[in-house]
Amino acid sequence: MELYLIVLLSLIALIAYFLILKPLVPLLILKLQLGDKAILMFYPISGLLGVFTKSIKNNHDVMETMNKALRKNPKAKVILSNYFNTPCILITGSEYIKDTFLDHNDFEKINPFMLPSFIQRGLLMMEGEGWKRQRKFLGSAFTFEKLKSRLPMMNKVVQSIAEKDDKKNLNDFMARITGEVVIKSFFGELAEGLQLEGKDAQIALIQLTGEISLMYMENVFLFVKSLLFKERTWDIFPGQKEKDIVRRVENVRMKVKELIVKRIEQLRENPIQDEEKMVFLDLYVTEYLKQQKQKEQQIDIEEILHQFITLFFAGTDTTATTSGTCLYYLAKYPEIQSEILEEVQQVIGNNDINEENLNKLNKINALIQEVFRLKNPAFVTLFRTVKQDKQVQEIKLKKGWVIVQMQNANSIQDSHFDNATEFNYKRWLNKGNVIKNDNGFIHIPFAAGPRNCIGQHMALMEAKIIIALIVRKYKILLNPAVEQIRFGVKFLQCVEPDNCLLFEKRI
Repeated sequence: MELYLIVLLSLIALIAYFLILKPLVPLLILKLQLGDKAILMFYPISGLLGVFTKSIKNNHDVMETMNKALRKNPKAKVILSNYFNTPCILITGSEYIKDTFLDHNDFEKINPFMLPSFIQRGLLMMEGEGWKRQRKFLGSAFTFEKLKSRLPMMNKVVQSIAEKDDKKNLNDFMARITGEVVIKSFFGELAEGLQLEGKDAQIALIQLTGEISLMYMENVFLFVKSLLFKERTWDIFPGQKEKDIVRRVENVRMKVKELIVKRIEQLRENPIQDEEKMVFLDLYVTEYLKQQKQKEQQIDIEEILHQFITLFFAGTDTTATTSGTCLYYLAKYPEIQSEILEEVQQVIGNNDINEENLNKLNKINALIQEVFRLKNPAFVTLFRTVKQDKQVQEIKLKKGWVIVQMQNANSIQDSHFDNATEFNYKRWLNKGNVIKNDNGFIHIPFAAGPRNCIGQHMALMEAKIIIALIVRKYKILLNPAVEQIRFGVKFLQCVEPDNCLLFEKRI
């Protein structure tokens, strides 16, 4: 009996060390070193994800627990938490954020899906020379000069989907628009009517990525598996839901690969000479065929597939949730909605949005910036691991630790914005300096440094068109049947529940 007791106590001690002491002791030492510059938020096992879920439950807002702590202690530069049994440092100070963004090569992104052959070879996850090659290749395609040719398509997509959609599910409504724009921008007419799992492709993909993200937050077993087995997670003791996810992912890969192969054969026979008429897939396939001819193959079909999923994932959900949040604030503040409608009527009237009038939608741009400031969908960056011991300001980060940049941390501080917690889009219409004590890393909705968002011009262009055309046609109202609005998280921060808004056609 004594032997069993000793073994049991030893096992309990080992588990306590592994789950509690191993991550907690380094955090306590850092807290002692940093004092008021650090806020401790340690939760055994659940860690930072536990902070998010409890904040939603207690405050109806995924970020409010952290925001309250930062407002209470404006001296804080980091929040000390844990990623299961690993110290996790949430970077909040602007100088610290600057250093980690500029020294991006010292950190490695953690795959948010942990699925094999999904986004690993796309721009978001690539590292080193592969990332530099992709960034250079895609960079010219995302300039405003190149993107403005897509304005007619964006107008048409917004108007068509707004007319056909029942608009009972805000997030699906927005995703149908933004997903269609991404699909048409990547595949052009080749993807006309593309369906997955019996649904419009954009909705099927959004639901798939959202479900995967929620599974990691809600299923502790899956989360722990992902830490232990990385991309083999889905093969180790999979449940029925996990098997279904893998099946759906493989179906996406198969459908997308079919389109890529089809386009390769089309352009092999009939190359496009005018680059201005190329969609993203055409650019990739043209380069693929050129490299094949020169026997210098760097791009392959798998990379093109990963790039599509990456651009869809990065370009659909972010713009959809940004636009949906803007519409929510217009419903919450009818006077702002009236001001935005007045601008739309004066600037574009009953016409489509073109290059000239797009840049005159100053109030809509200000609305978007204010939403980015207070409710940025990308409220934190992807989790990253520290490759080697590294000094960031006075903090010594250890190899294997996890860091996350909270790029909106300074947006809620009165030291950087007047009445920082107040929603006031007109602050962005002022001619003077909106941001106080700005080091260039205070308001960074699209991140900053070498790895900032390559698609930011397209995202802003699209969001302006969505807001302008929907406000022109519909009066946006809060749904009186919804008792509690919350800012939850699917993959990104978004307004919930999905039926929170009503759209009443203007006469």
